[in-house]
Amino acid sequence: MLILRSGLLLATLFISACSMPIFQDLSTSKTDSVDQNVSNNTPVESTKSTDVAPTTSTNDNTSNESTSNPLNNVSSVDSLTKQLRAQQALAKANYTELTNRTGKAPQLPSISNVNNLSSNQINDATQQLRSYVSKTNSTLASLNARVDDRQKVALNGDLIRIFLSETTITHGNQTFKAQPLVGQWIRGESRAIRLKDNILFEDPKSEDLNITFSETYQLIVNNKVIATINPNREKNDADFTVATHDNKGSIVGRLDFRVVDDE
Repeated sequence: MLILRSGLLLATLFISACSMPIFQDLSTSKTDSVDQNVSNNTPVESTKSTDVAPTTSTNDNTSNESTSNPLNNVSSVDSLTKQLRAQQALAKANYTELTNRTGKAPQLPSISNVNNLSSNQINDATQQLRSYVSKTNSTLASLNARVDDRQKVALNGDLIRIFLSETTITHGNQTFKAQPLVGQWIRGESRAIRLKDNILFEDPKSEDLNITFSETYQLIVNNKVIATINPNREKNDADFTVATHDNKGSIVGRLDFRVVDDE
């Protein structure tokens, strides 16, 4: 009996001793598996973090470059300046035409040196000029309507006949005498005529001459007053010397004019 108990005790101890390495191996295997998973997961998180950062940085740089690029600002100012100068030319042309045809015109807007203006100041100046051009266009339209009415029913002194003779044009190295011309002007009317060396054929020698019969009875040639017409005096004449339109030449001539009686 004693021997049997001793055998059972030894068997139990032997089994216990044999089972311990097995549990240790399992524990080691689990630990290695966890370490491996942690090692494999770490680079993935690092890669995602690296991908996000450059994208954000690139977008910020593009946005800053678009808003702060000095070349874009210069191009914008140049465009605004061109618009301003175009409106200045239109306003000046209307001012000159109204002054010649009616004897007066609204004062042109005062614009400082364009090169010293900011973008906002250029915009404000351009708007002023647009308003001026719109206003003077309306005045010119009303004047043209009055001229049309006078053409239908001309009162005393509203219609004159002009004979242009002895006209010499000097422009650059060229000088030529223009063919005589005859035409009628209505009070308030301004129009250009083409002076040619030979009226029958196309000729490279030619020059425009603008003649205005103003509402104040003035006779104006290329923006220069050369005579005041007395509506009660039938005939008169005037010599003139004026600059060409580009101010690089001169036109010397003589105008004979007379008031056309109301029929």
